[in-house]
Amino acid sequence: MSRREIANQAQNKPLRTSEIAAAVGVHPNTVRLYEEWGYLPSIPRAANGYRLFNAGHLAQMELARMALSEPFPGRNLRRSSATLVRLAARGDIHEALGAAHVHRRLVEQELGHAEATARYLEQWASTIPAGRDSPTIL
Repeated sequence: MSRREIANQAQNKPLRTSEIAAAVGVHPNTVRLYEEWGYLPSIPRAANGYRLFNAGHLAQMELARMALSEPFPGRNLRRSSATLVRLAARGDIHEALGAAHVHRRLVEQELGHAEATARYLEQWASTIPAGRDSPTIL
């Protein structure tokens, strides 16, 4: 089932954990972890204990995956910076310059990822009626 079909289904009936996971391309355990870590709003439960996700949960899960899908941003950038600084310190200026170009590409990738996440959030926010601070999740 496509993401759009799953989102349309969520308008009519609650989604299961496996459906949310399939829509964003993760294992169902990732959805459960995101709930545990506070990345998803409160999820109502059925009498049998099953989670009852809705379209708001799906949108939040998509946002969380988009924002968190890259490795921790600071780690790669710090490692890249340290490499180019060490190379320059050793006098390997040409190697340091190459490392600086790699570092620039990492920064550009991070910027692109941050911009894509912001666009997604802006699109989601545009669906919220005027005067509301947040979308209806429950």
